[in-house]
Formats: sequence, structure tokens, C-alpha cells
Amino acid sequence: MHGHLCMKCLLSKNLIEPPEYISVEVCQGCWKVLDRSVWRDMPHEDVAASILEKETKTHGQVEELRWEIPDFEPIKGEHRVSGKAHFKVAGEYLSLDFNLGIRIRYQKCPTCSRQSGDYYEAIIQLRRDGLTLKNADAELAEETQMVLKIVEEHASTDENAFITKYSAVKGGMDFYLGSSALARTIANKFRNRFAATVNESPSLVGMKDGNDLYRYSILVRLPFFREGDVVSLKEKVYLVDANDGKVLVLKSARNGELDRVSVNESGLRLVARQHEIMEAVVVTHDRSSIQILDPSSMVAVTIARPSYMKKLGVTVPVVRYDEMLHVV
Repeated sequence: MHGHLCMKCLLSKNLIEPPEYISVEVCQGCWKVLDRSVWRDMPHEDVAASILEKETKTHGQVEELRWEIPDFEPIKGEHRVSGKAHFKVAGEYLSLDFNLGIRIRYQKCPTCSRQSGDYYEAIIQLRRDGLTLKNADAELAEETQMVLKIVEEHASTDENAFITKYSAVKGGMDFYLGSSALARTIANKFRNRFAATVNESPSLVGMKDGNDLYRYSILVRLPFFREGDVVSLKEKVYLVDANDGKVLVLKSARNGELDRVSVNESGLRLVARQHEIMEAVVVTHDRSSIQILDPSSMVAVTIARPSYMKKLGVTVPVVRYDEMLHVV
């Protein structure tokens, strides 16, 4: 017996009375769902279950009500789905099936509203000497991916972690970001990783609630020579091993020895960017030479083997300098 009722009679009562319809708000831009007053990246079925748990009328003896909602597409409009109510009565766990009405309504979350309205708080002006509008996009592909990855990593914790737009410009790339704090985080990562110089300048754009509103231009200037680039100095070829913004550590392509020179050394010349280094197939080799296939002509050529290179793979990295191939 459950009170003065047996289980059969108890189940004949309206133990569970879900509402005729519930509404679930879905952002059409990013597909986040409004959970109470917060937009979350979670299944809309879970939000529907949470709403039902709040709005379902229950018999006085019902405890621990939990709704199970099947998967369905979050298409705008009314849906009929078969849901299951799990609950406890007098220490016994029970389940009942219901045909539920769920309305999916499309809205725009604050993040998507700002993004579609060209909202931004800061511009990262990524610059490097020698870039033209034509080659900036390709030359800064790695840096662009770095920015996109950082923004993606912060998107779950910062509603303004988005890029309104980005584009190549003469000398580099411009990134318009929804969060000035995130823009500073990105700039600091460039400073720490690439020894970039960073300068920030604010611009007053209005007022809100009596407070001045600013946008920030953050100039991130990358050093001309980067780790992994190949350079020449006094007719010798080197791999840039490190750059702290003041001193370059150069690794000799001939013997592997390290030299340190100022980044302003007048004799430094760029031979190849890291992404321009070629791979050449090794045909044969001995202690002092390597026969490789020229990556451009596929003709076998013999070049000096660097004294520090003890083991060789199927290919070796090479650059062309002074009409000759060099292993780097």
C-alpha cells in the first residue's frame, strides 16, 4: 500500500502532468541553447528535460522526477516527441511514457549578435617587414592559425572570444576581436614565442552608463628573421636556431656550430623561410658527400655532407643558395 492506495490505484491517478508545450531557445548562429539565462554549448534535449522538470505538475507522493528526451533535430517549429518520466514513489522507482510538445525557437545569442553586428573591442595589427598585400596571407599562415586556435580555446569561457573579421593588409594581417582582454593574451603569446614587440593604443569610441568606451589597436611586430629560417652571412649558410629580439643564434649548415649575432647585423640575408625549405631524395652517400635528386630538376647532384650530420634519412632538407644546394 502507498498511503491508503495500492500501486494499481496510485498509477491510475495523474502522478505526472507535463505542460502542453515547452519552448527551447536555440541560437541559429552557433547552435548554443538558452539554459535558464545562460547560453550554453549543450544538447537542446538536455535543456528541454531541465525545463520539463521545472514545469511538470506532480502528485504529492512523487519524488526525484527526471525526464529523458530522445534526440531530435533542432528545427524551428513544433515537435512531438516521446519522452519518458523517471521518478520515485514511496521508495519505488517508476517510469511513464508521454507524448510531449516541444517548440524550438530561433534567437541570436549575445555573441552572435555582436559578431553579426561587426562588434569588436580590439584590432591586432600583425606586422612583419617585407610583406606585401599579395604575400601576407601565405607568409603569415602559421601565425593566423595560431590566432584562430587561441580564440577557439577561449570560446567556451568568454562570450566575446570571437573574430569579427580578419584580412591581409600591406605588411601583415589585421584581426578584429570581440574581446580586448583576449587580444592582449594573443599579443603576449606572440611576444613570448616569437620575440615580437607589442604596442597598444586606445581610441575613445563612446560612453556607456557614464563610462568611456575604448577600442584598442595592438601592434604586434614580428622579427624579420624567425626560428627555422635559413640565412646567409659572409657567404656562409646558417639555420636560425633562436631569436630573442636582440640576438640571433645561428647554426652553421656546414659544421653545426652555433654563432650569435645581432638581429641588426648588416650582412644578414634571407635565403629561405622555414616553409620554403625543400626535401631532396637521398640517392647515395659517404662520409664526406651526399648524392641527392635536385627537387626542381630531379637530376642527381653531389653536395658536401655536413660534418655534424651522422645519420641520414630517405630525404634531407635543402635550400638553394648561390646556385648551389645546401643541406640545412
